[in-house]
Amino acid sequence: MGESLLLEPSLAQTLAVSAAKTSKLSLSSSTQRSLAAWIKDNIRKKECCFYVDGDSQGICKCGYQRIHHVDDSIKPENYLGETWDRHRHVQEVPTDAYGDIWFGGLGQKIGKYVRVSSDTSPDLLYQLLTEQWKLPPPNLLISVTGGAKNFYMKPHLTALFRRGLIKVAQTTGAWIITGGTHAGVMKHVGRAVREYVLSSGSMEGQIVAIGVATWGAIHNRRPLVHLEGRFPAHYSLDMQSQGHLSCLDNNHSHFLLVDDGTHGRYGVEIELRSRLERLISQQPLGNRESGVRIPVVCVVLNGGPGTLSTIYGAMLNRTPCVILEGSGRLADVVAHVAGLPVTKVTLSVIHQLMKRFFGSEYDSFTELKIIEWTKKIQDIVRMPQLLTVFRMSEDNHGDVDVAILQALLKVNRSSESVGMERWERQLELAVAWNRVDIAKTDIFTEDSQWKLPPKEQLELQASPDPDRGPGRDSERGEETFRDPGGDLFLWAILQNKKELAEIAWEQSRDCMSAALAASKILKKLAEEGAEEEDEAEEMRELAKHYERHAIGVFSECHCCDEERAQRLLIRVSSSWGQTTCLRLALEADDKSFVAHSGVQALLTQIWCGELAADNPLWRVLLCMLFFPLIYTGFLGFRRDESIQREAERSAELLTMESLTGSQACTRRKPPVHDLLARIPLGLKPLTVSTRLVSLFTSPQVKFYWNILSYFSFLLLFSVVLMIDFQATPSWREGLLYVWLISLVCEEIRQLFHDPDGFGFRKKADMYINDMWNILDFLSILLFLIGLAFRLTTRLFYAGKVILCIDFIIFCLRLMAIFIISKTLGPKIIIVRRMMLDMFFFMFLLSIWVVAYGVAKQGILIHNEDRLDWIVRGVVYEPYLIIFGKMPSNIDNALFDIKACSVNGTEPQKPKCPILNEDKMPAFPEWLTIILLCVYLLFANILLLNLLIAIFNYTFQEVQDNTDTIWKFQRYELIKEYHSRPAAPPPLILLSHIFLFVRRRVLQRPPNSYRAFKEELPEVEEEELLSWESLMKDNYLLSRRQQQSQSMEQRTTDTADKVSNMAELLQREEATGSVALVKRLTRLEEQVSQSARALQWIMDTLKAQGLHSKEEAPQLASPGKLKRSESEPNEPHRQEKSEREKTFYHVNARRLDYPDSTIPRFPVVEEKVPWEVDFILYNPPVLNGDSQEQIDGSQPDSVKSYRNPGGRTGMKGRGALSCLGPNLILDPVLTRWKDSERSALEFLAVWDQEDGLWTLPGGPVQSDEPLPDRLLRIMGQKIYDTIKTKMVEVTKVHEGYVDDIRNTDDAWVETTVLNIHLDRRSLLMVDINHMAENTLGCVELVQWMEVSSRTRMASYQRDALRRVAELHQRTF
Repeated sequence: MGESLLLEPSLAQTLAVSAAKTSKLSLSSSTQRSLAAWIKDNIRKKECCFYVDGDSQGICKCGYQRIHHVDDSIKPENYLGETWDRHRHVQEVPTDAYGDIWFGGLGQKIGKYVRVSSDTSPDLLYQLLTEQWKLPPPNLLISVTGGAKNFYMKPHLTALFRRGLIKVAQTTGAWIITGGTHAGVMKHVGRAVREYVLSSGSMEGQIVAIGVATWGAIHNRRPLVHLEGRFPAHYSLDMQSQGHLSCLDNNHSHFLLVDDGTHGRYGVEIELRSRLERLISQQPLGNRESGVRIPVVCVVLNGGPGTLSTIYGAMLNRTPCVILEGSGRLADVVAHVAGLPVTKVTLSVIHQLMKRFFGSEYDSFTELKIIEWTKKIQDIVRMPQLLTVFRMSEDNHGDVDVAILQALLKVNRSSESVGMERWERQLELAVAWNRVDIAKTDIFTEDSQWKLPPKEQLELQASPDPDRGPGRDSERGEETFRDPGGDLFLWAILQNKKELAEIAWEQSRDCMSAALAASKILKKLAEEGAEEEDEAEEMRELAKHYERHAIGVFSECHCCDEERAQRLLIRVSSSWGQTTCLRLALEADDKSFVAHSGVQALLTQIWCGELAADNPLWRVLLCMLFFPLIYTGFLGFRRDESIQREAERSAELLTMESLTGSQACTRRKPPVHDLLARIPLGLKPLTVSTRLVSLFTSPQVKFYWNILSYFSFLLLFSVVLMIDFQATPSWREGLLYVWLISLVCEEIRQLFHDPDGFGFRKKADMYINDMWNILDFLSILLFLIGLAFRLTTRLFYAGKVILCIDFIIFCLRLMAIFIISKTLGPKIIIVRRMMLDMFFFMFLLSIWVVAYGVAKQGILIHNEDRLDWIVRGVVYEPYLIIFGKMPSNIDNALFDIKACSVNGTEPQKPKCPILNEDKMPAFPEWLTIILLCVYLLFANILLLNLLIAIFNYTFQEVQDNTDTIWKFQRYELIKEYHSRPAAPPPLILLSHIFLFVRRRVLQRPPNSYRAFKEELPEVEEEELLSWESLMKDNYLLSRRQQQSQSMEQRTTDTADKVSNMAELLQREEATGSVALVKRLTRLEEQVSQSARALQWIMDTLKAQGLHSKEEAPQLASPGKLKRSESEPNEPHRQEKSEREKTFYHVNARRLDYPDSTIPRFPVVEEKVPWEVDFILYNPPVLNGDSQEQIDGSQPDSVKSYRNPGGRTGMKGRGALSCLGPNLILDPVLTRWKDSERSALEFLAVWDQEDGLWTLPGGPVQSDEPLPDRLLRIMGQKIYDTIKTKMVEVTKVHEGYVDDIRNTDDAWVETTVLNIHLDRRSLLMVDINHMAENTLGCVELVQWMEVSSRTRMASYQRDALRRVAELHQRTF
């Protein structure tokens, strides 16, 4: 029901489905079914169940046509003879419109929608938004309201609004709620979202814009209707034919379409939207348990009377409102009176402003409506803490986003919480919004005295290694100096504060380690949060960003000093878990950093050991075989090169001294003639023995010896398997076993060798995660199994088979050895990637192989029961077909009955196919051939070409990065051979025995390897970090220069300058107009004063009897002329001025009367006194539960009562018990907090319904001195004791109470009595015992300090102030 007559275009719907398939917003089938089931169970719509002809024939009172009603509603038996009522004759049924909505066009145009009943619970809607539509709960709710029709705004104000709205939504994670249609303020919001999406290039709808619209007022809604939901539904914006209806805005992301069963009626969604916003405002902010709720702000542009009601209701719910001055109509009316005293906001002022800003629309306003609007505007102005006006004309104005956030902080600042509690709540809001600028300008001000928490509360537990956090020396067991910049940087990374993290990194000391640690943390977080793909991708991008930072800083260091840069790589960082930069880069998988030329130079240096890096390979191999060549200078050593460089440097100094005659350098060093004396102690020439040791302990030489050893092992293994595999092991086989034992011992040594201090668990985990180690373990395990079988007689041959298979695995292990090769290493990486692709391909291929094999076997062979022939026919033969071996048993022409067994009794022959009477195959030959052709088509052509394409893609992808990957992976091989004993297997057994004796017998510590990890002295480390900080500053400076010189940055700077110039010009224009208005106003005041002065002179001359020949002109000020009708004479103006200073009741004039559906008659401030005429005053009459009268008539007995506070807008008794004054007694029971009288306390009762502390008072009976409520709370005993003390009470106050229940004929008057109690009295003991018993009850009784911070009703707070003055205490 309720669909438009517009037909659904099938082509558009097809395009919508196609677009949804490529969109991230589109739901999977399972998710769609889950959403549909949930909506069917929980969400309802409304439809008319009683058709009654309206003003037009064929159209019901509900607005829908007759054909859109169900059959039961045409002639319903239940409603015959009744008048149509939208509350009674509309019923709820399951909704039929929900799913995804596609608007077509370019960009992201897909949103979500649902049609809901106007009586839907807001809890269900919030559950739909957060749980079903997967929206993260907001940190802020922005409700944008205003003109529903298109209106004009100045271009600069439009730009400010759109930019500010998107900025506040983007930075705070806010939801934006609007009316959702493509007109007015909703259209401005939609365009703001669209501009953001186009400018940022984001197609994922990062801005959440929720449209709450009226279903019955939406044009072209038929495509949205489907019982099972539309995923998606195509919606076209047909603006030309919409008529009095409205189209949905195509830039909103979510739509709640509110249905009350009527058509063409606007405003249906207002109440449900208000309830939803109120519910959201009650939800906790994030995961915080501090009591901070999601803040809500209302932003107003333009608007009419309906917008005024929205603002009024929002501010009564303590929702702040931001008014944009200059947007027109109501927004400008409120903006002009904001900041004025309420007494200045008169009917005449509102008349003038309405006429000015509403134009011709003003003529349609009735006087009664303007009175109501004036009353609402006065109440709005009376709440300045909730009202913020954004004025573009002010010189110090900021952006709209700043105004919105400042409005929220202003509300928090005016709340009941004070001091640190209030500031902490404000800071929590700023942190949740991720707005450092707001915290700096509005929270961390000079008048905010912040107390820093203890240092222990600031220390963070998160670090790259949880057992060794930043600044903790786990080996020494003590706390070292903490870097606050590093701590702040780590906290910002974990909290996803990108800007703060960038600032903290720039201020941190150990910046390169910090950047690599951040990269590791972010990648780890991205892995753990893999289900949130968008967040994980952002973390990975941020990790790459900090990897680039580390590369940039290291590049600066390497260009300046290579030796220092390499020391930075292997320096132990106490701030980051006793690890090194190189180790952090490896654990973070930062391949680009490890592939840096400086890092590779360090690895090459470690790989060569003491040998020079530029030695040709053939020289190294030759010296390995004929080691005496190393003493001839045939092979270069790094020590010799260093000595030579030092000697050259000394020779240069000698030359400089001989030419200049300077001896400055010789004061610190030995004579320059002794060149060897200039060589440092660490650069002494190598001796004969140290040269030999340096040669054979070089990782490079160890590697070549191990290659030779491994090839020898494989040769021996192959000889044993092929030639010398006897029942009794020969000496060759015995040598093979010894060789294998040496390999096993080396694997065990590698597993337990832990120079980095990881611990056995992490070391074992790292060992298992290496594929080559898995191959090692598998090869050794198979060898041991084969050896065990081989030593038995029964399993001798099986053992040989296992050893043969094991030989294959040992050969595959050769690939790991050649990873170090720059030529073969990248190719091995490509092969590894292709093996993974092959695995997934084999899964696809097996589906076709098994499918064809089973079908073929079932067609050809009847009941084959031999498993080996079943496997051959199902798997083996179809697999061979792929490689060209065509089967002969599917073609009758090739059938030979001698080649098969008819009954399958011959084990060496396959079973014959099903035969006919002629002993020929009976299977359908045409079918088997077709199956073979289809199988070849998919297996040989499709799948094999797919495999080739996959291999080609993998090759292209890996080929571009093979060099980087190879450089990254060679580290582990270099480290392995650096720590490996010098002797190759099987001689390595001697080294293992030596290590075992050294560690276990002699109890000596293991050797430290300074090549990968070096702890520096404190002074040297401080000097190195200072140099690193200097290089970091150089890197940041060069980076900023590059960014500033980029074309994109130049374009951005130019655009900013043009925007600033345009803003300055418009501001100057606006400021000039404002200044002109102010000058004209001052000129008018001066003219008015001059006129009054001249009038006084004329009156004085007349009083002295001086007359002129001509009549004196009438002098009057402009203001006087305007007020002539309402203020006919000067005494009347003086009386009015006195009345303006009088306090008028406010609560008694609230439009909504408690527990009643009929509002009060609006009474503006100037019409409150009874002495002022109010001709239009016609309030309704309310007398408790009796029938409410709205015609203003009342009995004569009521007319004798008159509220002393003035008009209230309601007559009768109302919710009070009697006409006239209703007396209440408020006893204030006080005591001193302690014997020193440090504080004055009073007995308070908690009001659960209103959320306020109250005094234990209430109405009193004529014969009782105390209220019955005091008896109910205190009990009879305490009540009687207090009654005896009535002679000691002090009357604090007596008079009228501004109560919300007051009417013109009934009001509340109170008497406040102070009963001061002695702390040591028995009565005090009874009261304390009674208060303890109320814990957990609805009416909690508690002693509270007499203070203005206590949350109480205004008149009771005033009574407490008087009590404090009575006891001479500051309130």
